[in-house]
Amino acid sequence: MTDFITATQSVFLRVIHVVTDPILVPQSRTFFAYLASSLLIAFVVHAWESQKTSPDKRVLPFVFPKEVYLHRSALVDYFYFFCNTLLGAFILAPLAGLSLVVSRELVGLLGSHAEHNVNWGWGMSVALTCVLVIVSDFSAFIVHVWMHRIPFLWEFHKVHHSAEVMTPITVYRMHPIDDLLTMVVGGVLTGAADALLRAFVWASFPLTGLYGISLLTFLFYLFGYNLRHSHVWVSYGSFFSKLFISPAQHQIHHSKAPRHWNKNYGFMFAFWDLMAGSLYIPKERERLEFGIGSTEGGQYSSVLRLYLLPFAKAFKFFSQRTRGV
Repeated sequence: MTDFITATQSVFLRVIHVVTDPILVPQSRTFFAYLASSLLIAFVVHAWESQKTSPDKRVLPFVFPKEVYLHRSALVDYFYFFCNTLLGAFILAPLAGLSLVVSRELVGLLGSHAEHNVNWGWGMSVALTCVLVIVSDFSAFIVHVWMHRIPFLWEFHKVHHSAEVMTPITVYRMHPIDDLLTMVVGGVLTGAADALLRAFVWASFPLTGLYGISLLTFLFYLFGYNLRHSHVWVSYGSFFSKLFISPAQHQIHHSKAPRHWNKNYGFMFAFWDLMAGSLYIPKERERLEFGIGSTEGGQYSSVLRLYLLPFAKAFKFFSQRTRGV
């Protein structure tokens, strides 16, 4: 009986740990510091907009509107976040970690006899860390493009785009297949790049970061990342929007309007979209409606449907292709 109680307590503590990690761990996109900085930026936006046009100067209804945070789509997000966090921690994350380690070890064998004992200094360490960040971001970009342009994968990515309103929790409205592909491809490419750099450039270069995350990524998250899944419009301007994806640009990516479809695939860097011809930089604030933009949007109305509907639709897609429909 004592062993059973101990095991139960261990599982309970593990669940608590997994659920609180997204807020307490800096590697998480919803780390409390990133949420706090986004909240501060939202306050600044409110002050600016209320000074210009808005007759309603109340800050809380602007930052946390009931019609957004209590919308049925948002309520589904909250429960889905809990379920997906458990699934990701116990299944997806270990698989992604394994892909990174295997990729790093296999590629590392290529340079096992290379001369790489030169200490290049902190400058090279910063440069190599930036290379890994760029490779990781490219992997996220290319998987995102696949998710939109390959019909089979789009059925799974629809889960994310089915959100009718957006809050910071919407970032977790991702189907496990979507998450798994992103993690594995990212693990393989980043692991390979890391192994190549350590094999042929500098074997022991330390990652330049803060709290276990690259400094560049930390700053990107800090400058309003969580507003990309929100109703708060923040643009980086025409110049910086060619370098980094702003919250406004990602909101446009979620727009129902046909002119916004297949735009702004990038996660951090905007130059991938610039090179691919998919970059959309708004000249002014645009009024947006979020969702899939078709009659099927209402089908994604429960957590169970978010998990199972993509499989049913993907099966239907393959069946039709098989029959030549």
